[in-house]
Amino acid sequence: MYALLLFRFAGLPPDLSEGSNDLRIYRETGEAVLRGELPYRDFFIEYPPGSVPAFVPPALFSDSTAGYITLFANEMALVLVAALALTALVARRVWSESTWLVPTVTFAAAAVLLYPVAVTRYDALVALTLAVAALCASSGGRAATVLAYALLGFGAAAKLVPALATLPLALVRRRNTVSGFAVFFAVVALFFVPAILLAGGQFTESFAYHAQRGLQVESVGASVLMQLGWIQEIVFEFGAFEARGRGTDFASSISLPVTAALLGLTALVMYRRYRAGELGTGLFPRYAAALVLAFMLGSKVLSPQYMIWLLPLIPLAAPGLAGLGVSTLFLAACWLTTQIFPVHYSDLLSLRSPGPELLLARNTLLAFLWALMLLLPINKPAEKAPQ
Repeated sequence: MYALLLFRFAGLPPDLSEGSNDLRIYRETGEAVLRGELPYRDFFIEYPPGSVPAFVPPALFSDSTAGYITLFANEMALVLVAALALTALVARRVWSESTWLVPTVTFAAAAVLLYPVAVTRYDALVALTLAVAALCASSGGRAATVLAYALLGFGAAAKLVPALATLPLALVRRRNTVSGFAVFFAVVALFFVPAILLAGGQFTESFAYHAQRGLQVESVGASVLMQLGWIQEIVFEFGAFEARGRGTDFASSISLPVTAALLGLTALVMYRRYRAGELGTGLFPRYAAALVLAFMLGSKVLSPQYMIWLLPLIPLAAPGLAGLGVSTLFLAACWLTTQIFPVHYSDLLSLRSPGPELLLARNTLLAFLWALMLLLPINKPAEKAPQ
C-alpha cells in the first residue's frame, strides 16, 4: 500500500501537487511555525490547532515546495500504514481467522483508490486516531480505554469529527467512562486553550470562516439540486467550489439541523442496541462509522478526503458475507470519489455529464452504507482474549 500510494502520488499532475491550495497552506503554516510565529495570532489558518504538528516536520527537512510535498506525502503514507496495521490487529482480534483479511485488504485497496487525496491531505491522522480507538475498544482494560479517549481527543483537536466516536466507545466500554471523557477533554484543551489565550478572537475566526461557507459542490444537497436542474453556476469561495442557484441557500441553512437529526437518529439506534444488550466491543467500528457517515451526509461540505475517515471503520463493520458486501460497496464509493475528483471534476464544475451523475451515485452509496450500519443484524464476533 505504501509503495502504491507513493507511486500514484508521483504521477499526480502539477495542479494536484505543487498547485494544491491545501498543500500550500500546510507548507506556509509549517514554515511560519518554524520562524516562531503562532497560528491564529500571527497568521490565519482554517484548520483546528491539532493539525499543526503534521505540517511542521516536512517544513523542517525541506527547502522547496517540491521537497515539502514529497516529505508530507511520505509522512501521511506512513500514518496510513500504521492505521492499516492497527486495523489488521482489530480484525484478527474481533473476527474469525478466515475473515480477518477482508477488512485489511479493503483498507489498503480503498486507500490506494483514494490516492489523489490520501497522502496530499492530513486526514490520515483522523484515520489513525480512529484505528487506535478501535483497537483499544476491542482490547479492554482501563489503560486501553483511556488511551482510546486520549487519541480521540487528539483527533478532535486536529479535525473535530473523531469526537463523534466517543459515543460508541462510552457504550461498548462502560467502565472508566468518566475518567475517559476527562482525558478526552484534557487533550482537546491542551490544543485549544493555548490558541484561545494567545489568539483570542482571531482563533474564533477560523470557526466563523467555516460557518460562512456555502453549499459545497460535492455535498449531498448539491448533488440532489443538480439532478433537479436548479444549480446555475459553480463559484470558488472559501477555498472550495460552491454551488449557486435555486435552493442552495436553503440547503445550506438547514445543513446543521439535518446533520443533528441524522446524528440523533444514529445515536438512538445505537442506544437501543445497547439497552438490548447487543452492543459488544466489536461493534464500535460500525457505530463510529454510522456517526461519521451521518455527519458527512448532513454537512454542507463533503470533500473527497472525508472518505479517509472511514478507512479503519467500515471494513470492520460486519463479519462474513455481510462484511464482504459492505466492503465492496465502500470500495465502489471510493472509486466513484476519485472518478469525481479529479478525473471528472471539470465535468462536475461545468454541470456536464458524467460529473453530476457520478456524484449522485457516490452520495447515494454513502447514504446506503449509513443505512446498512444501522440496519444490519447483530452477528456477535468471536472476540478473543488478549494474547
